[in-house]
Formats: sequence, structure tokens, C-alpha cells
Amino acid sequence: MSEVHRSAAGLLHRVADGGEIPIEVLREFAELVLHPELVAGARAVLDGPPEFALRRALELASVVLAVRVGAEREQAKEGTK
Repeated sequence: MSEVHRSAAGLLHRVADGGEIPIEVLREFAELVLHPELVAGARAVLDGPPEFALRRALELASVVLAVRVGAEREQAKEGTK
């Protein structure tokens, strides 16, 4: 997920700097967003058989919570610098 965040920040900086942004950069960013664990997990819940929906939803919930914990740790590290 941090790679997605870095890519988003880079894109925003390029826009703020007024630089030209090639379509390849935009597509690479979109590809990064479409492939994280959260999207894959959500797809598994939505597209999977009903008998596995609860299991997949629990797996997705654990990823969501792990991402949150990771983000909070990163913020804590930045706050101590």
C-alpha cells in the first residue's frame, strides 16, 4: 500500500509543479491502485461462492485493520522525527 501512497504523492507533486504528465504515468498509477490487497480481497468477497463469503470477508477485514495499523505506525515514526 505504501507504493500506492508514494505514487499518488508523486503524481500530485507533478501536477503542482505544472509538469507534463504522460499517459503512461497515469496508467501505471491506476494499475497500482487496482492491484492492492484490498481490491483483491473485495473482489474475492463479491465474486466468490456464497459458502466462502464469510471467510473471505474476515480475510479482507484483517487486511483493512493491518493497513490501518501500518499507517498509524508510520505516522508515529514521522511524529518522532
